[in-house]
Amino acid sequence: MENLIIATNAVIPFIVYIFLGVISRRIGLVQEKFLKELNGVVFNVFFPFIMFNNLYDVDFTELKGAGYVGFAFAATLVVIFAVFFLVPLFEKENSRRGVIMQAIFRSNSVLFAIPLTESVFGKEGVVMASIMVAFIVPLYNITSVAILEYFRGGSVSPNVLVKNILKNPLIIGAIAGILFNLMPLKMPGCLTGPISQLCNMATPLSLFVLGGTLKASDMKKNAKPIAIGTGLKLLVIPSIIVTIMSMIGFRGAELFVVFCMFATPVAAASYPMAQSMDGDADLAGEYVVVSTILSIFTIFVWILVLKGSSLI
Repeated sequence: MENLIIATNAVIPFIVYIFLGVISRRIGLVQEKFLKELNGVVFNVFFPFIMFNNLYDVDFTELKGAGYVGFAFAATLVVIFAVFFLVPLFEKENSRRGVIMQAIFRSNSVLFAIPLTESVFGKEGVVMASIMVAFIVPLYNITSVAILEYFRGGSVSPNVLVKNILKNPLIIGAIAGILFNLMPLKMPGCLTGPISQLCNMATPLSLFVLGGTLKASDMKKNAKPIAIGTGLKLLVIPSIIVTIMSMIGFRGAELFVVFCMFATPVAAASYPMAQSMDGDADLAGEYVVVSTILSIFTIFVWILVLKGSSLI
């Protein structure tokens, strides 16, 4: 019961934000045109600050002895490489290929991995999860931009593709974060405070927009890709990761932190990114909603299995 409560508490805020968007649209408080404009603001203003903040706060010395981070980084790249060749086998539309790919490898780790790890391992888990998030989330965002840009442009030259990637607001935010991180002087609190608050606004706003634009009738049309993507995301890939880590010798908090990076729901940021980069935004939003709701049960079962196997 305790594990179920943990998973539910992590998911409920997401459902609240989405529900507010649904109600606001139903009663006419917001219109689709406004929601699309708001989504553009979220993508071009708020998410670059998240990228900046993540990389500005990274302490690269923390990687020493953090083998689980290296494993997660390498495993994420392997999954991205695999889905890049797997997804085109069952999906022919470019606007949907990139969306499906990021739904499979990109997790809402910031809002799930840290609280889940804290609930199971306390302060030790928070520190380990925070280090993990600092390195893996930028990887999620950078590779998602590259994939969506690739499938948006169809057949484009490498030079044009790289140029478009570098012009993306998230990449600009990432580059700025690295540059400021390397500077000998740190930003004062009067700047880091507002940046942190802007970051905190991004996910609630993107989920509010998602709720307002969500069309339940489209889920039937997208049933096959949703089933495949969600099944891989919440069940298949986590089981492979846990098996490999247990064979290598990872146990306890290290294994659980990496598990959370792969077994948690699709990142809310995937929706505004898909809409802003000509991907199938409806499908991206459906992935977020379906995986978030199902994760209440899958995370609960996973924790029981990991504890029963003495892996955590």
